[in-house]
Amino acid sequence: MKNLIYLLLVMSLIACSKEENTEQFIIDTDIDISLKDDDGNDLLDPNNTDSYDENTIKIIYEVNGEQFEFYDEKLDAPKGFFIYQHENEYRLRLFPNISDIENYPVTYIKWNESDTDTIKCLIERKFNSEICRKVWFNDKVVWESYDTDRYFEIIKN
Repeated sequence: MKNLIYLLLVMSLIACSKEENTEQFIIDTDIDISLKDDDGNDLLDPNNTDSYDENTIKIIYEVNGEQFEFYDEKLDAPKGFFIYQHENEYRLRLFPNISDIENYPVTYIKWNESDTDTIKCLIERKFNSEICRKVWFNDKVVWESYDTDRYFEIIKN
């Protein structure tokens, strides 16, 4: 009888297996940007007559040397960004290119037909996460502080 109990105990332990939860995945890559002119005027404020029109801003991803405009109608931000009010200014929240084909995925913000900026990210990829660890704006590091919000300000001339 004792052997039978041990056998049942061993079998029940063997039958139990740790299930890996592959459905949970963390993507922490969004970047917040404020945009001002030389005089400090908010260029994302829709009440400012000199502001950029949200409807004409395009997000371009570069993958394998090919560029394409990002659009995914299933997302809350189908164009890869949205503009929101933060305290006393407006900010653009960008969801950058996180292609795992690229070491440093590149995203272009096309503000209008004549003005485009470049965002490059260092994406840390682990089993269940993709996290932006460093941000370049036009080839200059603008964020790498892990203990601060992923935010920077652009001044347009």
